[in-house]
Amino acid sequence: MTTSSPLNPWRPFLRWMFATVVLTLTVVGTFNAFIDPLGVFGSPRMAGLNATKPQLDHHRELARWEATRRLCTNTGIFGNSRTEIGFDPKNPAFGERRLSAFNHGIAGSGARLSYRQLRWLQSAGCMPETIIINVDFFDFFGGDTPTPLPPAESDPPPRVDARFLAETVFSLTGLRDAVNTVLLQRSRYPATITERGFSPLYNYIGEVEQAGHYILFRQRAEENVRRWLRRPQRILPLGGGISADQQDVEAFVELATAAGSKVHLVIYPYHAQFRLMLERLGLGQLFADWKRMVVAIADRHGGGSGSVQVWDCSGIAPEMGEGIPPAGDRRTHLRYYWVGGHFKKALADRVIARILGEPVEFGQQIDSANIDNWLLEDRRQVLAFLATPEPLLTEVDDILAHAQKIGS
Repeated sequence: MTTSSPLNPWRPFLRWMFATVVLTLTVVGTFNAFIDPLGVFGSPRMAGLNATKPQLDHHRELARWEATRRLCTNTGIFGNSRTEIGFDPKNPAFGERRLSAFNHGIAGSGARLSYRQLRWLQSAGCMPETIIINVDFFDFFGGDTPTPLPPAESDPPPRVDARFLAETVFSLTGLRDAVNTVLLQRSRYPATITERGFSPLYNYIGEVEQAGHYILFRQRAEENVRRWLRRPQRILPLGGGISADQQDVEAFVELATAAGSKVHLVIYPYHAQFRLMLERLGLGQLFADWKRMVVAIADRHGGGSGSVQVWDCSGIAPEMGEGIPPAGDRRTHLRYYWVGGHFKKALADRVIARILGEPVEFGQQIDSANIDNWLLEDRRQVLAFLATPEPLLTEVDDILAHAQKIGS
């Protein structure tokens, strides 16, 4: 007489459970991959469903890489968050010159990531012919000691692998991102990123309507001053030699010029608030020394051929002196700035126009022949601003007094 297995009564239930799990994972995975919040699978963008992609804080390098690998543009824009939210690759000036651009900027990154991104593009046969790399004084500030650049063989481009699929397709995190993507289509001010890497910061419109520009400027300015005061006030390491960021920018420019690319090194258009704070903190000369360093990098790798150009967009121009609305004003929206260090597309459009040769009176091309005269003129403009009673100057002095009070 045969005895039935104790599992026999459970087999139908276990089979049902297994089938349910498989079906659920299949449905969720298919939904997540089709909505494609990160844009890595090349799923079709459908208006009202997934056309607007969210600005996510994970897998950003992979998302950028997959997008640029598909497009393989002939123009690359590199930098940090100031680049990411300012420079629109769809600026008409690019198209008029048959340039197809991609914004590689990633918030919180530095020249090291830009160098790696450029090397990945070269390995894929997508080296840009025209390159805009934005250099940030505050990345160099502190004079960090360099670490060796990773060899190409140990630093391949990011790729879609089993771990990525588990985290973004077959997971609750992936489902959350996909659902949020669908909901984002109906958002008035979405935190989004375009298929060419541009993050227009629409969500800050809502921030301005709730708090006003003054609060946003003030909070960010106080954070910046505290950060600057904590850093060593130098741009070179104490032990001598070059700094980490100088090494990375040098490597980037060397790689680009060796491939025959034309490089535009751009000094960001910081708001006048930044320039005045630097001057009041005694950092104006250090800022000037840094500009000399940038010009020297261009000279070393451009060799007078014009293949590397430097554009100083940090001078005191009317755009950079845009008045900050008073406290309590939540109706005024500035044309050129979100906060002191982060500018809007309207200002970056002027930078792009200047670089590409349009008749725009903005920024100054600098080189070894005119750097001395330009730095004298730039400092004259800053000192003239400091000598003129301005609400901005009063605000700067109050910010610094507040920072010193907290630090004491």
